[in-house]
Amino acid sequence: MKKRNLALIVLIPLLASCTKTKELYADYAYYSTDFMQNYYTEHNGVNELKEASRKSFDLLKNHGYQSTNGAKGESLQDLSCCVRPEDNPNKYPWISSQYSEEFGRHNNLTAIDTSFAYGYLSKLYDGRVRCEGKYQLSRVQLDKTGYSTFFPKRLENFKYFAFSLRGATDYYVDNKPSPLTKDCRLDIHINFYKHIANSSEYDVVNFNLQNVAIPCDAGGDTDLIVVYLADDINEKERQPIYDDLTDTVAMSFTFELKTTNPELSDDSKADSPYHFAVMLYEVLFPKSSWR
Repeated sequence: MKKRNLALIVLIPLLASCTKTKELYADYAYYSTDFMQNYYTEHNGVNELKEASRKSFDLLKNHGYQSTNGAKGESLQDLSCCVRPEDNPNKYPWISSQYSEEFGRHNNLTAIDTSFAYGYLSKLYDGRVRCEGKYQLSRVQLDKTGYSTFFPKRLENFKYFAFSLRGATDYYVDNKPSPLTKDCRLDIHINFYKHIANSSEYDVVNFNLQNVAIPCDAGGDTDLIVVYLADDINEKERQPIYDDLTDTVAMSFTFELKTTNPELSDDSKADSPYHFAVMLYEVLFPKSSWR
């Protein structure tokens, strides 16, 4: 299938308006009118780290994570997250389907620590949980191998983390309707790496978010997913998982698209008629501290 590039108007002011990054992206890296040229597949050495131990937690919606399901235009209140109300210990205080850019502006990592304002991935830390019209300047395009990165500092304290994303395909290139607009689901895997003192090894904490429904090929709509770390997720050890993540120095994000469509692949290197990507807009650790 012959792919056609779409004309795209690139305005220099978008660069300044859509990220707090202190550097300009060299030659507008990953900013092409060709969908296939925009995949970021770097793992920055994190994939070569030697694991000493691994803990894994399988999370389901309403038990481990919550999402806005693409809702927009409403006010997302601060999640003093995520302590269960005493009057209902089985329910978490989540205001369903609430979403706004204000949440990102007040909880982004660059606002917490300016060391996150540097580099290509700083666009994930600038508070823009959705960025209609800003194209690749506001997001990182990923295939199933995802990405990995070291943080500029060690994670010292936090209560929960969140990320904003949507799905996209290149069906638009041939003016064909996307098969994912009504049903787009992922299994998402997030690893956190904690360095062991006086060692070259790392403890890994792995979160598997199963059957996550996100907006796909739905314009600029994104989904804000909040992973709340509460005692009952860690039933075997009866201790908050975030204790395991203190001193985290790196993270990775991978996924699998749950589809049986034979002409669509979530692998950017696959010889497939069409390809899928996760558009990752933001990674947040609200009220966290770093050192």
